Formats: sequence, structure tokens, C-alpha cells
Amino acid sequence: MLKRILILFILFVSCCVFADAKNIDTDFTKYYKINDKFEITYISLTKNNEKSLSKEDKKIYKTIQKNEKYVSKNQLEKADRYCEKFIPNKVRLINYYQRKLDYKKALDECLLLKDLDKTSFIPKYLLEQKLAILYARCGEYLTSNKILLPYINSKNIKQASFVNYQIGENYFYIQDYKTAILYLKKVISSDFNYVQAQEFLYSSYLHIKDNKSAYSVAKALINKVPNNPENYMKLAFVTTNKLEKLNNYYKAKQLYYAQNYLPAIVEVNRLIVPIEQSKIDEAFKKLSLYCKKPDWIKIKSKNANLLADDILYWDRRQDDFFEATNNCISKYYGKNLVACFNDINSNQQVLDKELAEESARRIEIKQREEQNQLLRQQNALIQEQNRIQYMRNYNYYPRYYDYYWGRYPWWF
Repeated sequence: MLKRILILFILFVSCCVFADAKNIDTDFTKYYKINDKFEITYISLTKNNEKSLSKEDKKIYKTIQKNEKYVSKNQLEKADRYCEKFIPNKVRLINYYQRKLDYKKALDECLLLKDLDKTSFIPKYLLEQKLAILYARCGEYLTSNKILLPYINSKNIKQASFVNYQIGENYFYIQDYKTAILYLKKVISSDFNYVQAQEFLYSSYLHIKDNKSAYSVAKALINKVPNNPENYMKLAFVTTNKLEKLNNYYKAKQLYYAQNYLPAIVEVNRLIVPIEQSKIDEAFKKLSLYCKKPDWIKIKSKNANLLADDILYWDRRQDDFFEATNNCISKYYGKNLVACFNDINSNQQVLDKELAEESARRIEIKQREEQNQLLRQQNALIQEQNRIQYMRNYNYYPRYYDYYWGRYPWWF
């Protein structure tokens, strides 16, 4: 019974709070402004301005203030229920749902907002731009394009650039790569979406097997964002020049190091090896004297199970190996090159021996640590068993009187 009364009370309070939900019809520019990023800012009135309001406007302003209290607590849905069909709340909800990646709800709110805004508080292009983005996020790419096409030749350069970007992205996702390229090429370098547009453009050229154009786009990306290793990987992928490919792999690796992204370093090294090894193979073919060819692929394969998880060790050793072989190839030929290659092979044998010893040492340390851990667990178990036994003895053995001292033992 008490539970039922409590539920009814909560419902009553909720009804009291929202029964007075407001449908405010006012000049929103007095209290709010919207920027070109589709963000609402509340303008709190000064005391003098508040005093100058009419009686009706004061009521509206009080309602708005109460609404803003909900907003300040990030209770946007509660604010939306309090002020029904309130345009600033709708704008906030759209952005809120979009941040949560709930594009369907954001789209529904945006369509409702379009019907509500009869005073054009929100610029038409700004609203339709948001609508087009949300249709695209919901996978309705052709509907998004239909909304944007009227703005394709806008005199506003930034506006036209965004339209080209979004239409190009939409065509990319429906796999019409040639049409996507036509629009993405028109995105200006100062556009916020320029880098993303170039990445779509690069991928589009790859899909139509136009590596020459993809190369130009990769170059543009490096000029725009020189600290992104992925851009150097893009350029390396499409260039046919082995030296340029290699240089870009090394640049990418250096940047991956700065990001401490070790898995990417492993992948870059995998791509570097065949190119560097081919240089050794070519030099070796020209030798008339016998010597053992320095072969990194065989060295790595032979020691594959030793320090396999030590990425830094293998990266450093690979770099040292190819630096030494490149130095031999660039400085020597004939007998001198044979001697240089033999020195490298001898050095690798020493390193292999040191590697085996280090690997064995690490295995021994690991095994010792595992044994110590097992001993600690066993000791902890024995201590727990002793504690349990002690508690049993303490609880169940009868207390005895110390006749010698004439008292009970101190622990009683």
C-alpha cells in the first residue's frame, strides 16, 4: 500500500512539473544566438533590460530561465519536455544525439525543427546542411545529395566547398568513385574537411586504379599534415620508385616511434625488408669471387623464436644490418665488397650467439619468477591453513586455570 502511494506521489509531482510545459512563441534572437557550427548560445539579460520587459515578456523570460537551469545541468531531454517545441532546445538535442552517434533520433529532431522554425531563426542553409549530414549518417546518401545540390554553385566559397565535400563523400559510400572524385576535387584547402576530402579522394583513385593521381593526393596530404605517418605510407604504396618508397617507409617509421605505436613499426619493417634485401641481391650477383650473401630474411627466420616479442631489439638490429650492407655496397666492389660482406656475416654470427644467450637468460628469469610466485602462493596457503587451525583451537578448546600463577592465561 505504501509503495503504491509513493508511486502515485511521484507521478503527481512529475505531472506538476511538466503540466505547465510551455510552448513559447517569441523572438528567439532576444535570448539566443546560433553560430555557423549549429551551436546555441544563451544570452542572459541584464537587470536593467529585464526591468524594461513587458509583463508578458517577463513571464516568457522566467520560463526561459527555468529552462536554462535544466540545460545547465545537462538535462536536455527534461528541458525539452518542460518547453515543448522550443527551438533552442531542439538544436541542442540534435547536437546531443549526434555526439552520442544516435543519428536516427538526431534526424527526427531535425525534421521536427524544420517544421517548427517559421521565423527562420536558424538560417535555411545551416538547417539544411545539418539535415543533409544526418541523412548521410543514416545511410540515405541520395536524399542528402538532393538537399545539398541547390547550394552547389553558392557564391559563398566555404559553403560551396562543404557541399562539394559532403556530396563527394556520399558518392564515395555508394561506390560511385568517379563521381565522388569530381566533387571532392573542388574542396578548398582552407576547408575544415579538406584533409578528410583528400583521404576520400586518395581511396577513390585507388579504386579506379589511377595510382598517378593518388600519388599527387598523397603528396598534398604530406604537405598539409607532415606529422601523420599514414600519409607517407600512402605515398610509398603508390610510387613505383623503390628509393622513394623506401625513404617514405623510414619517415613513417620515425613518426610511429614518436607515437610509440609499435605494431605499426613491425608492419613497416616487414615492407622495408624485401626492398633493402633486393639491393644486396643485386650487388651480390655482380661478384665473381665466392662469399656468403648477407641475407636478413634467413637471419630473421633462423632466430624467429628468440625474443620474438622484443620489437625494439629486432628493429634496431634490422636497421644496423641494412645500414652496414648499404655502406658496403656504396663504398666497395670486387674483393673489398666480398671482405665487407664477410665481416657483416661474422658480426651477425656473434649477434646470433649473444641473442641465444640473452633469450636463455630471460627464459631463466621468467621461470625463476614463476617459481617464486608459486612459492609465495604456497606460503600464503599454509599461513591461511595455520590461521584457520588456530581459530579452531581457540574457539573449541576449553579455557584452563593457571594454578601456578593463580589466574587465566593472558590471551584469555
